[in-house]
Amino acid sequence: MSKLFFILPSLILLISCDEAVNTGNISVYPKYPTLLRTVWEYNTIMKYEYYDSTGNIDSSSVIDLGNTICTISSINDSITNFKKLILFEEFDVATPDYIHRMWYINSGSGFYAIAYSNPGTSNLIIPKQIFSNPENFKQLIKSIGLSPAIFPVLSNSNQFSDSIQFYPYPRKVLAYPLDVGSRWVELIDPFYRERIVRTTEIINCNGNDYNTYKIESEWDFPIIFNDYINLTDGLIKREILIDSVAIISPISPDPQGYYKFSSISNLVRVLKPER
Repeated sequence: MSKLFFILPSLILLISCDEAVNTGNISVYPKYPTLLRTVWEYNTIMKYEYYDSTGNIDSSSVIDLGNTICTISSINDSITNFKKLILFEEFDVATPDYIHRMWYINSGSGFYAIAYSNPGTSNLIIPKQIFSNPENFKQLIKSIGLSPAIFPVLSNSNQFSDSIQFYPYPRKVLAYPLDVGSRWVELIDPFYRERIVRTTEIINCNGNDYNTYKIESEWDFPIIFNDYINLTDGLIKREILIDSVAIISPISPDPQGYYKFSSISNLVRVLKPER
């Protein structure tokens, strides 16, 4: 049986009041697409670029992490007192039996992440620890996933389970209306993070051009998260960038060199059910 974490009544009231103000989830603004049985497929490429002693890139390596499927399997789920939740399910094509789930409310004022289970295919890691071993980057990318919310990198690795876990308060993944220059607080616990709509860009994925909002993240860690979102087709591209990562030897704490890391996830296809 899934384990449910306690939710303060005030958090439920927060969402309930928001829904009431927006008269039954009706909004005049375009919102993130949440049509039942929509399917997204993404491909993720990781790249390591190694610096020489003069600070120039002298070699690189590329790893294809394969494809990930993300689908909306319910738009009327219920967990405790939360009703009409939108359930996103995500899995890697190579491991279809391992499913990461996230529950959302798409209200008139924003897109909120409420709960989750199975966050990625490995234990979660503290951001500062990812620099000790390049292999940890693969774990980081898996733990983040490709559902609309960037999964927070938590310090408690015991949360790797299929139990349903709630955020300490609903995460505001997107704030409506989505306009260039808009900013909102996404996370406070376990760390503080803001999101900013920096600009609009045309992104080409798999031969198709998408008009997107580039949404950046501001937080205390030297990790750049950028999402490119189209309000008709959803998440089009996600990039994770970290520069000047130290290469540490198991026998010495002194850096043996430095490299630049990037992970780019691009939309391969999106399938929408007929209305």
